[in-house]
Amino acid sequence: MVPELSVVLILGEQRDRGRRSLQRLLGQTALPRIEIVVADVTERDEPLPEAGHPSVRWLHCPEFRYYCEAQAELVRQARAPLIAFIEDHCYASPQWAEAILEAFQRQDVVAVNYAFTSANPDSYLSRAILLAEYGHWMTPHPGGPIGISSSTNIAYRRRLLLDQMADNPDIFEAEFLIHRRIQRTGGVIWLAPRALVAHESWAQLGDCCRANGANKRILGARRASHGKWSLPRRVLYGAAMALAPPLYLWRLASAFRTRPALWPLYVTSLPVTFITYVWCAWSEALGYLFGAGGSREEFRKTELMVSRDV
Repeated sequence: MVPELSVVLILGEQRDRGRRSLQRLLGQTALPRIEIVVADVTERDEPLPEAGHPSVRWLHCPEFRYYCEAQAELVRQARAPLIAFIEDHCYASPQWAEAILEAFQRQDVVAVNYAFTSANPDSYLSRAILLAEYGHWMTPHPGGPIGISSSTNIAYRRRLLLDQMADNPDIFEAEFLIHRRIQRTGGVIWLAPRALVAHESWAQLGDCCRANGANKRILGARRASHGKWSLPRRVLYGAAMALAPPLYLWRLASAFRTRPALWPLYVTSLPVTFITYVWCAWSEALGYLFGAGGSREEFRKTELMVSRDV
């Protein structure tokens, strides 16, 4: 039977957290309706014990040097018309997949954003970093259509992704371009509050900056190359990134207007969010001006190989 939803997970060297994430997926209330496809990008061909579960398909893909390559392969391998990406340091609530399927029953919904909470809330840094990275979609959230959506942790209609990959094979390196196309063509990105994910945040600010900086530099480079920008335009956008940190903070504050429960965390997290956003803006400017450099390798390393433990 063809599954209704393909849940896809990229696994690196952090096997313990990857196994915890996979176990949460196997505990879904909608498990009979989904398939779980795991792309193991490590050199060692050692599947986790859960790989033998009938709902799991295990792919050994050590040839993929970049995170986006594994994402694209998972889209090609998925059998369902809907595909949900989840990171190996994210732990889905039991009703997560069920809530995604419910949201996609609306025909105008093209992508479904999850709601996020902290998987390691005991540390001030981890709470503040989660706010910096996922504050727009943190619980409590009323749900419904949203204008700004997450990347790498989001569900799509698979046909959209296949079309996008045909036009631009590296589209996942500037995923917001997918979101722009959805909204430009009248599609809806819907946040499903019951699609709750506990996200394991960085325990060190330096790791947070390296990971987000690499991601932003890739985005800047890919956006400029995809748009065939001239050098003057690259310079203009690079210079304009000096204005980005206060803009990011304003957008985040605006997202909390109807969620007063998050205001105290927003205020106490300002030192961390400001440093993170300055680093991201600088990195994106470098991408516009000088290309990706070694950021693609850096993003894969930080995302899949570096521990998030204190």
